[in-house]
Amino acid sequence: MKIGRISETVLKRSVLKHITFKSSYLKQGPAAGESSGRLAAGEHKDVIAAAVSVSGNVERTGKRAFYRLANDMAAAGGRLAGMLITLYLPAGVGEDMIKAVMDELARLSAAHRVDILGGHTEVLGTLSEPVLSLSGTGFADKKTNVRSGSLEPGFDLVMTKWAGRSGAAELIGEDSRSGLRSRFTDDFLDRAAQGVQAMDSTAEAEIAVAHGVTALCSVGAKGVFGALWEMGEASGTGLRVDLKKISICQETIEICEYFNCNPYLIASDGVLLAGTPDGARLVERFAGTGVPAAVIGTVTEEQGRVVINGDETRFLTPPAPCDG
Repeated sequence: MKIGRISETVLKRSVLKHITFKSSYLKQGPAAGESSGRLAAGEHKDVIAAAVSVSGNVERTGKRAFYRLANDMAAAGGRLAGMLITLYLPAGVGEDMIKAVMDELARLSAAHRVDILGGHTEVLGTLSEPVLSLSGTGFADKKTNVRSGSLEPGFDLVMTKWAGRSGAAELIGEDSRSGLRSRFTDDFLDRAAQGVQAMDSTAEAEIAVAHGVTALCSVGAKGVFGALWEMGEASGTGLRVDLKKISICQETIEICEYFNCNPYLIASDGVLLAGTPDGARLVERFAGTGVPAAVIGTVTEEQGRVVINGDETRFLTPPAPCDG
């Protein structure tokens, strides 16, 4: 199989098809397009569970993984309360790498009041770069029913922040800056690198839930196009998206042109997608808290999921294995 996330076809055929047991506590199980599960846990609360994994640059691995986990939890209407840490390292690395990851995770968990419940660290001779996996649990009010697959025909699609910004920031790590300086100024690269500072979308998710939104998706590694597809697939609906309404920074566009990649397919950590009957009101509510947002399209009864760019129409497809 190709490197990266398995395809949606493989997921359905070789993973989801084999999950048959469902207890009386299960309120939301695994499904294509969903990033978390839900169990009934008491009279007023449900337990939310989610897992993420990232690899690569150890200096940013902890931050990316933590916020992807916390954002997925928030997009399910919950709050991350505890997590397990699994860190696999390639042979020959020093102890400083472990300390760097743990320092970042400890700092973030303390800042967000998240307990570290335990974990596992191991050096594997088959790896060429570190792999960090976080498994988290949290709590949600039993009355909330928020998930990716709650879109309904007629809903507006609202997107916060900017497409591909965190992915572009990852592309310009220090290892590649020397080559980039032949085309871009340091000031330009510094602005593009700021995408790693806006990875947290938990506050925006809380605003959306308080507004009554039930269809939410944290974009993260899926990229904007991948997340849109997954929301439509999980909901069984079509989508009609106006590309020109999707906010994107000029720095992201130019960095992606340099690396020959699509900014709408690369990571968009900190970006939230929401489906709501009145997108303009939700945008106003976000604006009132300083969060940039825009209505980028609508949900349709037809199964087609299309992106309109002037006279051109592109059909969204399931995220390729290498996209996420």
